[in-house]
Amino acid sequence: MLFASQILFVLLSLWAALVAKAKANKEGRNSTEYLVISLSLLAAAVATAGQVVLNPQGSDSGTLMRIFTNLALYAAAPMLVTALVALARTYPISRPAWGRWLLGLFALFELCRRMGYGEQYTLILALCCIAGMASALAWFRGKDLRLKLASSTLAFALAVAAYYEATLALSMLLACAGVTTLGVTLNATTAAPEEA
Repeated sequence: MLFASQILFVLLSLWAALVAKAKANKEGRNSTEYLVISLSLLAAAVATAGQVVLNPQGSDSGTLMRIFTNLALYAAAPMLVTALVALARTYPISRPAWGRWLLGLFALFELCRRMGYGEQYTLILALCCIAGMASALAWFRGKDLRLKLASSTLAFALAVAAYYEATLALSMLLACAGVTTLGVTLNATTAAPEEA
C-alpha cells in the first residue's frame, strides 16, 4: 500500500508540476510564481521517488535520500505556499527575492537542526504551510477556485495529521488528493482572478 501510494504521489506531483509549467508559459505577469510551484512539486516528486528507489541503509544513497527529503519538506513546501499566496494577492515576487527566501529557509532549517529542534520545526513548518494555504483562500476570487483550494488545503492538513497519528501510507494517499486538487486549482487560476 505504501509503495503504491508513493508511486501515485510521484505521478500526480509530476502532472501538477507540468500544469504549473504550462501556466507559467501562458501567464506573463505571474510566471515566476508558477515556475516556483512547478519546481516545488518537482522536488516533492524527486524526494518521494528517492524514498522508493534509494536504499536508506547505504551511506551514500541514505545521505542523498535525506537531502532530497529535506529539500522537499523544508524548502519546496514553504516556497510553494508562498507562491500560492503571491498568486492569490496578485503580487508578483522578483527572482532575487525568491533566492533570498530560499537561502533564509535553508538557514532556518540548519539553525533549528543544530539546536536540536528538528521535530518541532517540522511540525511548526507544516502547520504554517497549511495556514498559508488557508489564508490564500481569503484572497482568491471566485467561489469555484476557493472551493478547489479549500479541498487541497483540507487534504494536506489531513495528510499531516495522518503522518503523526496514523500510517505513512494513509498520509501519502491524502497528499495525493491534495496534489490532485492543487493541480486542478492551478489550472483554473488566471493572472488576475475574476470577481466572484
